[in-house]
This record gives sequence, structure tokens and C-alpha cells, in this order.
Amino acid sequence: MSDFEAAGAKLYVLSYDEVDALADYKKAHRASFTMLSDSDSEVIRSFGILNTTIAEDDHPWYGIPYPGVYVTNSEGIVTQKFFENNFTVRPGAEQLVAAVKGEEFTLAERPVTGEQVNVEIEFDGADLPIGITRQIVARFSVPEGMHLYQEPVPEGLVAASIELDGDVEGILPYTMIAPDTRPLTLGTDGHTLEVYEGNVILRLPIAQNGRAITKDDDGRWVTISGKVRWQACDSEACLLPEEESFNFRVPAAFTVMADMGPGEGRVPSMNGATHFKKMTDRRKTES
Repeated sequence: MSDFEAAGAKLYVLSYDEVDALADYKKAHRASFTMLSDSDSEVIRSFGILNTTIAEDDHPWYGIPYPGVYVTNSEGIVTQKFFENNFTVRPGAEQLVAAVKGEEFTLAERPVTGEQVNVEIEFDGADLPIGITRQIVARFSVPEGMHLYQEPVPEGLVAASIELDGDVEGILPYTMIAPDTRPLTLGTDGHTLEVYEGNVILRLPIAQNGRAITKDDDGRWVTISGKVRWQACDSEACLLPEEESFNFRVPAAFTVMADMGPGEGRVPSMNGATHFKKMTDRRKTES
């Protein structure tokens, strides 16, 4: 049973692969969800998700969609979408299961007294395989009457952010996910800025491309380091900017791969090389 089925959801997969390739995948991984073949890309085109980064020539992958997920409610209305520009990257299961359940990150009650902003930082996921996004999550508790700033801000102010260290090779950050803000106009300056208030959750999706992996006797690892920055202000004054560093060492799990050649993590029973040749032959016939 998949994580989505365990969450009480129905899972359907639409793929550019042919029916027999999907059948081998299901058998190799004992998948119980429905997989649909769209080898002529008819449905993919109708949804407007044809991957246009691949040229329309003899390339065997022309016709694949941008990798993505639609989450719908029981009436079939799309409630959330997760799509990537890079066809080698996929959203992690954790955020998809949370979307299916309609879950939101929760925080403890905001402090009643004092001016201290509390922040908790965590890595959301058990591992970081190549091509799968996970998230660094920063949870802020902002005292009543105070706020944090969203980018952009004028010189002298610091916006709330999650930043990776510049020397972290092989870790790829994506656009930070942030909650709604409200506009705030600063007194005499007349600048209108967007601010966060209350319980604030920032999420930075990341992926790794293989260059970040280190190995030792305990396995394969990825180290992710950086800092969370913020500056708390009220209607009259700002506190000094603050930052908190983070450093996570997580397993670099294998990405699921078919038997397209030698290497760790490959699944011979998927017959990947055979199906790739059929895909290539199909493209030659079409062109």
C-alpha cells in the first residue's frame, strides 16, 4: 500500500511510457495504484503540461510531461498543484501526503509576554535521494504586536529567510514557500512593506544532484547547512537582526532507477533498457 492510500486517498499515475513498461514497474515495486499510459501525449497536451524543454526532434523523451502532481478533493476540484521545471526532480512524498490530508504545520501558542521571537528549524524527511525534493522548515512564534518582514526590504532591515551556506556543493535550493502577508506602511519614509505576523512557517524546498554525497562505514550521507535570518519589529522600533544556524546530516537514499546500465539502486526486473529502446524506436517511427 502506498503512503497516499494509507492516507485514505486514491492515487492515479499518468505516464508517457507504454502499457507494458508500466506493467513491469508495478510488478517490480508491487504497486497497487492505477497507472495510465498516454504514449501519444494526448492527455498531457490537453492539460498543458507537455515538457517544452525537450526539442521536437528524434529525442526519445519528447512527449513527456513536466513532472507534477494534482491534488483534488472528493468532488474532483484541484486543491493544490506541485510541478517542477526539471524533469529529473520530483516532489517528496511527505508534502504530498500532507496536502492530501489537508494538514498544515502547527505551532505552539505565541508567547504572551516579552519580545523574544522563538524559531524552530527542522529537516522535513527521512532522507534526500537524488531528484526528490525535501524541505527545510523554519517555524517562528512572533509575539503579539510584532512582525517579521518579507523580501524585498530597504537597506537597514532584514527579511525573514532560510539560506544555504554558499559552500554547500550539490544542494539545490528552490523558491521559498511562505504564508500570506499584510501590507504595512512605515511612518515618515512612506515605504509599504509586506509583513508576517503570529505563527509564521517558512519552507525551503531543496534537492541534491549527487555531488553532495559522502560515504563512510555507516552509509551514504548528505550534509545540509545554512542559517535562518529574521528581524522582529513593532509599530515603533525594530530589534537587532538575528540568525540561527542549522546543520543536518541525512541519509542519501537511492533513487529508484531501472536497469539502464550499471550502478547502485537499479531494479533489473523493471526491464528499463528494453522499454527505453522501444521508446526510441517509437519516436523514430513517429518522426
